[in-house]
Amino acid sequence: MFCVGICAFYTNEIKLFLETQERKDLVAHFEDEAWNKRVAYLADIFDQLNKLNLKLQGRETHVLLFQDSLRAFVSKLQNWRRKTNLGNIAMFEKLCGVTDESQIQLDQFLKDEITEHLQSLEKEVERYFPELSQEQEALVRNPFCTELDVSSIPDDIQDEFLDLRNDSSARDLFKVKSVTQFWCAMYQSYSKVSMIALRVLVPFASTYLCEAGFSTLVNIKTKNRNRLDVGYDIRLALTNARPRISKLAAEMQHQASH
Repeated sequence: MFCVGICAFYTNEIKLFLETQERKDLVAHFEDEAWNKRVAYLADIFDQLNKLNLKLQGRETHVLLFQDSLRAFVSKLQNWRRKTNLGNIAMFEKLCGVTDESQIQLDQFLKDEITEHLQSLEKEVERYFPELSQEQEALVRNPFCTELDVSSIPDDIQDEFLDLRNDSSARDLFKVKSVTQFWCAMYQSYSKVSMIALRVLVPFASTYLCEAGFSTLVNIKTKNRNRLDVGYDIRLALTNARPRISKLAAEMQHQASH
């Protein structure tokens, strides 16, 4: 991915370097307009994938936020495919730059390649990230939605769900809290309905937190401190709780003078 971006940005520099190394077989690729356009297109796509990847990172994330980002990306792929068929490549910045420099429009063969690739990418995203059931997602997103049919809720939870739906204080809390905060607050009063939502929200949506933990561990336990017991250190480094220094200090006994 990184190499594709480098090729798109520094085409002339790479070509000059290969010429000095007398790699005529590789220089020939940089003199091929169709090859340059393919590399530029791939650089644009990888750039979009990087942006999507950043949206799927962070601490306060859950599967519903992931689905919003993925659906938006799939919609973009469909729109890009439609525009490419019409000869509009304004959404591909690097490909536009290469095309403007060569003053040659995309030929039909390259259009077909791009649209086919976009379609295969869309199918791969939909295969790799399966959707939640519509009833389950609707309940977690907004239990007060009038379009949510009570018959789609399991029989043993329907009565509790109706109590929640007609609870005005819960409705007011839903307006000011995030989805995760709301369902955590509802667990004491409506445990069965909340458990359905929490089973969707609690699981890790990505490996971001695990990777952040390993990065913290590498910074704490270096080769010069390889025998360090990092249990308490890493817990302190990863927690969001702020230590109450004044309270801890007040509980400590001062060193008496001799």
